[in-house]
Amino acid sequence: MSERILKALIQLFAIIARVDPHQQDGSLNGRQIVESFLRERLPKKLFSKYMDLFEEYLESYQKISKIKDGEQKRNAVNSVKILRICTQINEELTQRQKTIVLIRLLEFIHTHDEVRELEQEFIDTVASTFNFDMDEYKLARFFVEERETELLESPNVMYITDSTDSGAGFGKHYLCEGIEGYIRVLRIPSINLHFIKYRGEGSYNISGQAVYNNRFYVLNQGASIRGSKIKPIYYSDIIGTFLQDDSREGISFQTRNLEYKFKRGNTGLHEINIDEESGRLVGIMGASGSGKSTLLNVLNGNLNPSKGTVKINGIDIHGEGDAIEGLIGYVAQDDLLIDELTVFQNLFFNAKLCFGQKNKEEITDLVEEMLSVLGLGETRNLKVGNPLDKTISGGQRKRLNIALELIREPAVLFVDEPTSGLSSRDSENIMDLLKELSLKGKLIFVVIHQPSSDIFKMFDKLFVLDNGGYPIYYGNPVDSLVYFKQMVNHINCDEAECLTCGNVKTEDVFNIIEAKVVDEFGNLTHQRKITPTEWNKLYTEHIEIELELDDERIATPETHFTIPGKIKQFGVFIKRDLLSKLTNKQYVLINLLEAPVLALILSFFMRFFIPAGADSYIFRENENIPVYIFISVIVALFIGLTVSSEEIIRDKKIRKRESFLNLSKSSYLYSKISIMLAISALQMFLFVIIGNFVLEIQGMTLSYWLILFSTCSFANLLGLNISSSFNSAKVIYILIPIIIIPQLLFSGIIVKFDRLNPIFASQDGVPWIGNIMASRWAYEAIAVTQYKTNDYEKEFFELEKRKKFSNWKKDYWITELKNKVAVTSRIMNDDAATVELDKNLTLLRNELNKENAFLKGLKFNKVNDLTPDRVNEETLKSVLKHLDLLTEHYKRVYLKADAEKEDAIYAMTQTDDKHAAYKKLFNNYKNDQLEVFATNRNDVNYIAEYNGELIQKKDLIYLMPYNSDFFGAHFYAPAKNLYGHFIDTFYANLLVLWGMTIGLALCLFFDVFPKSIKFLESALHFSKKDKRRETTSPA
Repeated sequence: MSERILKALIQLFAIIARVDPHQQDGSLNGRQIVESFLRERLPKKLFSKYMDLFEEYLESYQKISKIKDGEQKRNAVNSVKILRICTQINEELTQRQKTIVLIRLLEFIHTHDEVRELEQEFIDTVASTFNFDMDEYKLARFFVEERETELLESPNVMYITDSTDSGAGFGKHYLCEGIEGYIRVLRIPSINLHFIKYRGEGSYNISGQAVYNNRFYVLNQGASIRGSKIKPIYYSDIIGTFLQDDSREGISFQTRNLEYKFKRGNTGLHEINIDEESGRLVGIMGASGSGKSTLLNVLNGNLNPSKGTVKINGIDIHGEGDAIEGLIGYVAQDDLLIDELTVFQNLFFNAKLCFGQKNKEEITDLVEEMLSVLGLGETRNLKVGNPLDKTISGGQRKRLNIALELIREPAVLFVDEPTSGLSSRDSENIMDLLKELSLKGKLIFVVIHQPSSDIFKMFDKLFVLDNGGYPIYYGNPVDSLVYFKQMVNHINCDEAECLTCGNVKTEDVFNIIEAKVVDEFGNLTHQRKITPTEWNKLYTEHIEIELELDDERIATPETHFTIPGKIKQFGVFIKRDLLSKLTNKQYVLINLLEAPVLALILSFFMRFFIPAGADSYIFRENENIPVYIFISVIVALFIGLTVSSEEIIRDKKIRKRESFLNLSKSSYLYSKISIMLAISALQMFLFVIIGNFVLEIQGMTLSYWLILFSTCSFANLLGLNISSSFNSAKVIYILIPIIIIPQLLFSGIIVKFDRLNPIFASQDGVPWIGNIMASRWAYEAIAVTQYKTNDYEKEFFELEKRKKFSNWKKDYWITELKNKVAVTSRIMNDDAATVELDKNLTLLRNELNKENAFLKGLKFNKVNDLTPDRVNEETLKSVLKHLDLLTEHYKRVYLKADAEKEDAIYAMTQTDDKHAAYKKLFNNYKNDQLEVFATNRNDVNYIAEYNGELIQKKDLIYLMPYNSDFFGAHFYAPAKNLYGHFIDTFYANLLVLWGMTIGLALCLFFDVFPKSIKFLESALHFSKKDKRRETTSPA
């Protein structure tokens, strides 16, 4: 009993102890009652102190007056004093403490043989002043007065008797075999306070305090009623009896022979058997690394057991998860809040994902009610913030985390370390909340480490794990200390609580479990006195329960949980994510400025010109345009990766909690992809607008934006895949350079494809390693489009293409073939040159066959004679004659195209104005350096021999890939060959980029990257295991 309660009682006792001035022995009787009351509850030192205080108050409040007409006046004065004292008590004591005061006063006045009317009026005044619920006050009076008729009708009174027969006439009943007499229990439901009164001759105690006949005692949390001839009656047993007759459907939670093995084969949990039901708060304790969180995750369904089952009402939660949808809730140790949202918004969006059938107004009301119940109403509009930038306290954060689960009212709740990092006051508030929930019928499992005495007593059951996942205790929390003391033959093994203050030293549990051996010098060693396996053996012998689980299903409690449809989930995810991003000013600022600032820096420093006046910049002469295009592609990849690479890993813990809601994974991923693409579209638009404006790239805004946006989208999906595959943001940011560098190296710009290591190089096209690089497709699309479709070049591109192709044919290709014919003629009869002869003839056959397919009107019909055994001088002469015909043909094509181009230029430059316009068009749209890159002008070789074919090395931008498939086309090809149909390079490459992006999206949906990483990790682990076996195996 607290000092404040005791002082309040002493004052009221002094007033009520004697109310009749004509009965001189009244105060004597009152004094005897107070003496008896204080002796039972206080040690000798305090007894004298409070008896002296009572005498002072008695003398002050109840001076005996011999004047008869002073009685009415004195009673009025005493009433005023009672009101004043009760008013003061109202300001200082909680409702629980005031209830104890009231019960003690009722007990006090009923120690007389007869309760006087004035005394009862005083008590009624106290109850009224204390703002007592009148129904509860009447019940308390009936309980003290032992009015059995009224008590039997109340659901808040329970009888503890020795048989079911003796309790047949009672309402609530608890069977306790061997008890002498009976115990009556009163519950005050508004504050969940319990009192007991014993009637009988037996010897019993409550948590070490003797229980006397016809006396009242407060039944605190964690208390137990004990006697030599009865089994302990625990607080949880009494609470359970009050709850068991409620109309709501209950929960049966059982595990049988539960084991869990980690991927590497070591066992994390050993033979776990648990049997619990609704209305209990179960604590799970153990040293760090003993498997507490693992056990919690197996029990809640996050992890699948290696052996055994976990059943709720007969339903296997791992095999039939759909049947218990919405019944399980999980509050992780870590914060599962979205830092950028307010308290209200966090709970509101969570509620929208839980109640698909409710409208916005209903959900808002539900959220407001939950915030009010949890004491978060005043913080509803505060941004949650993060632990380093706190806006709300740690206790409020933890309550909000719990609210995320409570709002859907799960029947079974798992809470991991709810008090970690909190002050003692916040810890007690959180545990009070969880205890209150258990009293409302929830089954709650709580992992906790070294709780305070008060928190320790709140648990109805305690499950203790030792290192290695061995169970070593399962039962009443307070009894755990007695059990462990008994197992080590402790000297005071029957003492669990301090006899003076009632506290339990919870640290003693682990001090005993982990006690170390002392060496011969008196120093503690690292060796434990009792190992985990030995503790487990003791547990198996003394405690372990035997479960008989049947497969009969019991009806599960009805839930209001309804998952919204996939489209609605998509909308909620979109809104939640957008709101969290928009409220983060730094995120918005950086993402809005990143692209335009980079564009400004790049374009400004790449705006090359030779100073020669105010208007000296000419786009055509800017040598940095190809580099700008390439770096723009790299910027798009970099921005896309950095924006998306943390998106999923940041939500992993939240997604883990939301897995209990069975929400649509596709809706979540679609929302992420949509937001990433929208951000990328805006960023690339800003980049292109500014960069192209500064460099005066005209008429290409849409083309640049489409390709860069597509590249950025590819990077977004790649970033999301990486984000879903790894558990650390540091690893992700280390990976970004590893991803970007190959995009630089194999793009075809830094190192030409024909200059790579011969293993990867290609002389006639793009090697496979280049084709899997998004940078190659993006750069080529922009460069080719910039070159061939600008306002100047598009007028002449087709003509120039005919000129360049025919020029290469007549000047280089035919010349090379004639050289091969000459060499063949010279070595045809030389037996030592058969290899060279065969090589030359193969090349001639291949090239003439390709030419026959291309120019069907000028076919060479003796191709099959170009073999070592059939070739002769006549055949070679016919080849030369055919080549001459081809030369004439290509000359005509060249001259015709050249004339048409000259005519077109002449038409554009007939007058001075037209000539000025032509020159402006020429300078503003054509770029000389891009032409150098696209035509490979700086390469000294016009033609190359490779694999029996002649490869064109110049003017590639004008070369159509007639003899190559889609992915075999050369770099800078103006079009791609798709089953005989030519697709413009811009659209072909755009198609490839989006094909790669869609492929990554499918990988994201089917977890290809995470599964591949897990497979590699497993393969690596088993490989190391095999090597260890080889090294340890005997020779």
